[in-house]
Amino acid sequence: MALKNKLDAAAMSARLAGWLPSALGAQRVEITDLHMPSANGMSSETVLVGARCDGEERGYVLRVAPAEGGLFRDYDLTREARVMAAVAEGSDAPVPRILAHESTGSVLGTEFLVMQRVYGEVPSDDPPYCTGGWVLELSTRQRAVMYDNVIRSLAQVHSVDPLAAGLGDLARPELGDTVVEQEFHYWQDWYAWANTQRPVPTIERAFELMAPTMPADDEPLVVAWGDVRLGNMMFGPDQRVTGLFDWEMAALGRPEVDLAYLLVTDRMFTTGLGQPRPDGFPARDRVVERYQELTGHRVRDLEWFEAFAALRGAIMILRVGNRLIELGMMPPDAALPLVNPASNCLAELLGLPLPEGDTGWIAGRS
Repeated sequence: MALKNKLDAAAMSARLAGWLPSALGAQRVEITDLHMPSANGMSSETVLVGARCDGEERGYVLRVAPAEGGLFRDYDLTREARVMAAVAEGSDAPVPRILAHESTGSVLGTEFLVMQRVYGEVPSDDPPYCTGGWVLELSTRQRAVMYDNVIRSLAQVHSVDPLAAGLGDLARPELGDTVVEQEFHYWQDWYAWANTQRPVPTIERAFELMAPTMPADDEPLVVAWGDVRLGNMMFGPDQRVTGLFDWEMAALGRPEVDLAYLLVTDRMFTTGLGQPRPDGFPARDRVVERYQELTGHRVRDLEWFEAFAALRGAIMILRVGNRLIELGMMPPDAALPLVNPASNCLAELLGLPLPEGDTGWIAGRS
């Protein structure tokens, strides 16, 4: 990505060492280690920093804004930081603490956040965690505890009153009367922006079918994290969630927005790839029941929100696929933008014909 091309580790360390003291309110910061993970994605870049801050060993994470041509059409690091800070301050959700925000680009050439580093293991997206790795090495009981902690963390996020937390401006009133309607139209606009290669019949038909059945009410209103999946969570050795990551898609919404996304991404990364769900992971109805136990909220309209989750996932993968085509990393006729676990799940949920193509290669990626 662009940051790697502009600055090497030594130059980046030197610039950070000069800027961090004032940003962190420290006398002296010495960079002892700097690492850019190879798994950085299209949405942002991550830099892991080890430092000695006034004589104490500290770990930091830089979240760096993407270069032009990233995954999101309106990437807003300031908005993301506000949401993360509000959820961290207003709940017990394990959201990394924001320590500083460099918005001018004068330090590293682009905007970035400095966050407190948290530690643990993240379920792999590529290859998917259901095909091998540490999640499958856990016992059935440990996986049950792990998933219960996932639901508990989601309930903690949803305990925040977004209006009391000063996040009312996350609404998009120009797009509709309710936040459900606003987000639906927002994703229609996103599809139009992401659709740079070929139309996707499954997505277009989904918008047609879902508009007339859209839920009409917003209650209760929560901070919807937006990208709720195991690959955006970090777990400690006791299967406790130690970090919730990637808040670019956060918005105002009903709790079902996030609950449905968790259910759908779980399905996409397991049975959607022809893989069994790991023993210990609760069935869909039990996930819903447990969420209701923890929050006191009676889940409604879940089938519609599951279709909405799959629709958003299909648009995200469409953007990823088209971007890979634009970069010459896939051929122009690659099936991924049209045929993928999200579009297949969307078709199944709405009773549409399955898109034609093979997605089996995804499960075998390394």
